[in-house]
Amino acid sequence: MAKFIDYTISPIPIQVVYRKVDRSKLKIKSLNVEQYGFLPRRSFRRDMASGQFIAFTYISRGRGTFQFNEAPVQHIAAGSLFWEWPGQIYQFGPADKEDWDEYYVIFEGSRVQEWKDNDLIPADSIMHVGIDPLWISKLEAIGAYLESGVPDNADRAALLLESLIYDFSQAHTANQTGHLQSQKQEIVLQVLNDIANTLYQPWNEQEIWERNHISRSTLRRIVHHNTGFPLNEYVNRLKVSEAKKLLNHTNLQIKEIAHKLGFEDVAYFSRLFKKYALTSAISFRRDPLNKATLNVTDPLSSRE
Repeated sequence: MAKFIDYTISPIPIQVVYRKVDRSKLKIKSLNVEQYGFLPRRSFRRDMASGQFIAFTYISRGRGTFQFNEAPVQHIAAGSLFWEWPGQIYQFGPADKEDWDEYYVIFEGSRVQEWKDNDLIPADSIMHVGIDPLWISKLEAIGAYLESGVPDNADRAALLLESLIYDFSQAHTANQTGHLQSQKQEIVLQVLNDIANTLYQPWNEQEIWERNHISRSTLRRIVHHNTGFPLNEYVNRLKVSEAKKLLNHTNLQIKEIAHKLGFEDVAYFSRLFKKYALTSAISFRRDPLNKATLNVTDPLSSRE
């Protein structure tokens, strides 16, 4: 593939290939690749750029910023790509005193609207897809097909472009899903830790959901889904587990333990203890075996 030097863009040779085939010779009318480029070690920025075709730029190395119209500046890095649309104004380029490697493809066609209608490409112009050598191979193959000047190869470039867009869409969705899952897991841990930190207080469900900025139904769903127990049962089991430790490792009276764990009604505490420990608090304290098994038995594992 042809290379040429443009020191205003990069200190090393770049590759730019235009479509050489008349559109009338193409069999695929709904998607035409107009231009392909590979700009290694790009060092200059584009300001107030606009074009008549659709384009995407994939960053394979380096980092920088991207902005369209008057939207906030977004930071991009290797494994990201950004879109350009006709009639919009863009500013982008590598970070100050740095450079990046970029691949770009310029194209047009009615097929693109179908991609947008089916959410294959995002509205915010940025996609985070990661790095995959296969994508680099597909990009380079698009350039080689376009360079050949053969009509069938120009059609092959269009088909390969659509395949690449689908790859990018799947990777972007997977990355978003992974991020959401991570966020959800953080919320789960936050909620369960918050509950565990309230064992020495009277149980107040409302304080938990308000403090964690979630609804009552979400709180209950989180606990049940992640522990297997309804919310109130889970809290009571935790309190009984804590009571076992106090019975074995302190000289506190049962009444004092109940009050410490937020129970005003000692009789109610005693009933809960017997329900989940399968023995009374007095019997538990008197049984020497409990001291040996307390630290190896999961108090939440017993289910009626």
